[in-house]
Amino acid sequence: MLEKLVVIVLPMYNEELSIPLLRKMFDGGVPLPPGYDYRIVVVNDGSRDGTLRLVNNWAHENKRLVVLSHTQNMGVGQAILTGFYEAIRLSPYCVVTLDADASHPGSVIRQMVEKSDAEADIVIASRFASGGKQVGVPPLRQLYSLGARILLSIFFPLQGVRDYTVGFRAYKTSVLSRALSQSEKSFLKFRSFATSVEILLKVATMANKIVEVPLVLRYDHKVSPSKLKLWLTIRDYLKLFLLPKQKCSLGRGLAIS
Repeated sequence: MLEKLVVIVLPMYNEELSIPLLRKMFDGGVPLPPGYDYRIVVVNDGSRDGTLRLVNNWAHENKRLVVLSHTQNMGVGQAILTGFYEAIRLSPYCVVTLDADASHPGSVIRQMVEKSDAEADIVIASRFASGGKQVGVPPLRQLYSLGARILLSIFFPLQGVRDYTVGFRAYKTSVLSRALSQSEKSFLKFRSFATSVEILLKVATMANKIVEVPLVLRYDHKVSPSKLKLWLTIRDYLKLFLLPKQKCSLGRGLAIS
């Protein structure tokens, strides 16, 4: 029986301090359900520090790792998109995205894959699911997350979704491929961290079921500087609210065109 493949996409920009923690997380193997194997796609998004050198060394020592690199910084959304296309080329069962700053525990991936295998098209590792929480997050960031959660759930109600902004997700490849192929123009309109919401909304148009699993976000494990440009991201959220509505497979209206 052939193993199902899971591809883990890690977008990176100036993450040289995080790479030893990521290696500790992944080099011992990713705990997955029986019958699954995995690959890791690292997308270096024009880093100016030692990220590219360190991930190339990592790939030399870990043959499950693939490294792609942008010659200049193009934003987290484009880095994820580059990872998506490479992941789809590998024909996996599902694609997992997570932050490369070591704040997202890799141990959650098994539960996400299990939920995906049980008919969920998108699985979100959620700080707001029962059992989820945030550790070490500054008060202003917590307030920002809470405000974004409230506004996004009002403007873009998705059944089963409480955490719209977290980047830790599993997408069934069949659904992700359809979303990418049916985008009339550029798949992403934004460069800021608002792309995390934009990706969710666009893939959700192809999804029949979205579920969440609890995430304990360990911001206290983060060793690299934050890349979030708060006011730029807020501005792009406001632009999202103004986009025209389209219908989603979940039976909701979404601003995604």
